[in-house]
Amino acid sequence: MIYYDKNNIRVKDSNLKDARKLAPKLRQSDINEIWASNHHKPLEALEKSCKSLYCLTIFIKDEPVAMFGIDSPEMISDKASIWLLASDRLNDMGTIFLRQSRKFIKFFLSKYPYLYNFVDTRNIKSIQWLRFCG
Repeated sequence: MIYYDKNNIRVKDSNLKDARKLAPKLRQSDINEIWASNHHKPLEALEKSCKSLYCLTIFIKDEPVAMFGIDSPEMISDKASIWLLASDRLNDMGTIFLRQSRKFIKFFLSKYPYLYNFVDTRNIKSIQWLRFCG
């Protein structure tokens, strides 16, 4: 399913092909966080993320630049963990990413009214994004 498609930017449901293309391009801060939290390599983390309740890929032109979504540790719950893994190209989207982030957060909150995340304190970009999203 395509959730957004405008100005060479598209957001759609993720697949393993997206994960394989994005993995070698992940930001170093995301690689460090993946390793610190789970001792996973980028491809392993992205493949696992594809199994999330919602896993979406952001493309600029036809290049995947980020994957994000939510997952819940329990089958029946009002809580879900929100996550985002990206390449440095995500910055090329400028304010479009930030504006659309809030819309996706609102969508996720309609499914799970309590969203949370655990972030490595060194991952400044992710912390800034989470704060912006509220």
